[in-house]
Amino acid sequence: MESEQTTKVELKVLIECLKKKETALQQIADITENQGFVIESELSHQERYSFFMQMNHEKQESIDRVKDCDEVFENVFQKVGPILDENPTKYGSQVEDMQTLIRSVMDLDIHIRLGEDVNSKKLTKALEDVKIKLTEKPEPIGAGEYGNNKIISAYKSNSKSRKN
Repeated sequence: MESEQTTKVELKVLIECLKKKETALQQIADITENQGFVIESELSHQERYSFFMQMNHEKQESIDRVKDCDEVFENVFQKVGPILDENPTKYGSQVEDMQTLIRSVMDLDIHIRLGEDVNSKKLTKALEDVKIKLTEKPEPIGAGEYGNNKIISAYKSNSKSRKN
């Protein structure tokens, strides 16, 4: 049987894990929002891709922190969970703090999932637009306002001005 002091320390660890997870999830939510802005931006495809991949790297670091927090939380909760079940009112304020943090974490998780879904749709559309541009038949060389001899005419006019 664990001592009351050990249980209090374990509850503090659980609360700290939830706070760290909340912070990491907020970072993920911010990155997801910024990725949406990048997808819709007027930057070149290469610049958008570069920014997007850099943000993915940052996002993965935050995801790894979330996983670490989940792992620690799970291990500690396995020890302290039965004690909380036996004494639900003894550690009421700590349990309330955890419940508040869990609600916040769940709200952030939903917010992230919605943002990822929106970004996925934006990204799919952007990729389709690029694919369409790549498959469109380009305008033949020499076509345009000067007719078929546009390039030749431009070359001749440039070479004439150099001779003078």
